Order: sequence, then structure tokens, then C-alpha cells
Amino acid sequence: MNFSVIRGADTPWGKTIAKTLAADGRHLILIGANEAALDTFVREIVRKHRVLVHYLVADDADTGSIIAACEKINDRFEVDLLVNYAETGLHQRLEDYDIRALDRKLKTSHASGVLYLHQLLPNLLLHAHARVIDLWHCPHPLPAWEQALLTFHMRFAEHLNAELTDAGLTIDSFALPAFTSQEAAEKVSEILDIALTTPDHT
Repeated sequence: MNFSVIRGADTPWGKTIAKTLAADGRHLILIGANEAALDTFVREIVRKHRVLVHYLVADDADTGSIIAACEKINDRFEVDLLVNYAETGLHQRLEDYDIRALDRKLKTSHASGVLYLHQLLPNLLLHAHARVIDLWHCPHPLPAWEQALLTFHMRFAEHLNAELTDAGLTIDSFALPAFTSQEAAEKVSEILDIALTTPDHT
């Protein structure tokens, strides 16, 4: 039985992604920072859809927390889809940030996705048609230096996809606009239609 892992599942975009995948019959593992929100959301999904849903609380700025979450997943579940959702956006000038706040923001928004992929990669590679979808929620306008970081991530995904294609793993990367509930489901469906080309998800 295969599961889809969704990072940021306690955010508006993360919830929309999870609902869309659940409606498609996918079993889910939700990762987020807010345990109460995740617990409530799991109950909502299982009331509406005949899927299995688990959640894990993780601090994306803490490498040990990421390792622990991924170890639980790898020990208990088979994963054929990782949705790496991250919210970018630094709302101050670089020089105005406290070093600890900047460190946390950079880890959460820019570094943690690669760490999750690294830890879950052996699990994903067990499947002939595994997928990774990187989703970047980008406020506008982005500072030029952060736009450069985002461009790096998308290029990184492009090259890693080329490297891992022969192993059966496909990696796609998309930028998401500001969240509006009316347009979100349509946008998520469009992205998943593009990224998920394998009909059999069970």
C-alpha cells in the first residue's frame, strides 16, 4: 500500500493539496508543525474519503526532527509521492534580520525540502514510478536575492530529475501564487495533472 507524503499539510495550500489527493483515493502522511490542526484535518479527511491518513509533527528548522519523522515513515510505510511544499518570503531587508530568525527561515523555506528528499529517497526509489513535487509559495514581489534562491531550487530540481529519471523517479517544481480559496483547488488539480502521469497509484 503506497502513501503520499505532504509537507506543510497544516497550511492553506497544504490542506488543498491533501484534499485533492484524498479525493483521488491516495493514502496520506501529513507533516506539519501544528499538531492540533493536523489532528482536526485528519478527522475531516477520513470523514469524507475512504483513505488512510496519518500525521507527523516536525520542526523543519531542526534536522533531528526531520530525521526522526522520516525514520518513522521509512520504517512503517511505502512512499511513492513526496509533495515538498514550502512558503518562501523574507519580509525584511537581509541586514535587518536577527541571525537566529534568518537561520530558521532559511532552513524552513529553503534547506528542509532537500533534507526530506534525501531521507525519503531510498523509499521512493523502491517504486517504478515515484514522484516528487516541489511547490514554492512565493509572495510577490520577491527580493532579488531570494528570487535567486528560488531559481537555484528550480534548477536543482531540474538537474536532479535528469539524474534520477533512469531510476524511475520524476521531480517537478512549481511556483504557487498567493493563496485564494476559490482558485486554489483548480491550480492544485492542474499541477497534479501535469506531475502525476502514472494511472495506478495503489
